[in-house]
Amino acid sequence: MALHCPATLLVAPAPRDAKGAASLVDALTGDRVLAVVRAPGVAVGQELAERLGAPLEDEVGLAADEPDPATLDAIADLHRGETVLVLTPPGEARGAPFVRLELD
Repeated sequence: MALHCPATLLVAPAPRDAKGAASLVDALTGDRVLAVVRAPGVAVGQELAERLGAPLEDEVGLAADEPDPATLDAIADLHRGETVLVLTPPGEARGAPFVRLELD
């Protein structure tokens, strides 16, 4: 039995341009994003945080193309019961604009 609410992490490669940022924000319609966590150097994170009306956080553990599970667990621990957009470095589009993870 979990004592905490799960955190919902929306993991996405950072958009490369304004059109990509707008598309990601559109894809997030219906999700109440309460924080944006970005890899260091992902400049578009500030724009996305402003568009979503959410605070911005930096996480050095997101610098790799595929986030380490321990890093995602640490983010989830800080954001129990919240939905968080997690931006990894820009990468190739994988079809869906983000991957939804619910972590206890």
